[in-house]
Amino acid sequence: MSVSSKVIFWDVDTQVDFMLAGGKLYVPGAEQIIPNLKRLVAAAERGQVFLVSSTDAHTMEDAEFQQWPPHCLRGTAGQLKIPETTVPGFYVITNCPQAPVPEDITPKYRQVVLEKQALDVFTNPNTERLLAVLGRQREYVVFGVVTEYCVWHTAKGLLERGCRVALVEDAIRTLHNADGQRALEELRARGARLITTEAALGMLA
Repeated sequence: MSVSSKVIFWDVDTQVDFMLAGGKLYVPGAEQIIPNLKRLVAAAERGQVFLVSSTDAHTMEDAEFQQWPPHCLRGTAGQLKIPETTVPGFYVITNCPQAPVPEDITPKYRQVVLEKQALDVFTNPNTERLLAVLGRQREYVVFGVVTEYCVWHTAKGLLERGCRVALVEDAIRTLHNADGQRALEELRARGARLITTEAALGMLA
């Protein structure tokens, strides 16, 4: 079984504080998409597709806490990814200009975790460097939370950089349905496709 040369899976912020009841910034109903997240991530664990994951890694000084309550603080249980979206032996790229981004990251690893301290994963300069390694010729299949915030920023950033993007409708979750729907409509107008988990897995066949 070989890793797809046509598709990259991109998992957005599937962390305890967002995904599970009792989390510091729990997204209501987020646990309902965990079965589909697990199916998507299992494909990476089997070596069928490379998986990029973003995670919040906050400190109390982060500007985001002027708008949102503290969440996903570095070193806390809430900052961890849920086990269903974790591939053993993943590689972490911190939000530090000197952080190494290996050229051989796709044959060597199955999952890379990009840390961020803001809504937009591209505020980590290493996201651009990773994209250069992965290439813009593949389609980026995006899922996770929250549709109108970090998912939107991720998909929009990829589209602006010339990548093809598909959003997995049954593996994302919104805080406010109307805002989430507007975000999806905007992304579709920019060229993103809306697909299902089944269709995403079918791209790897």
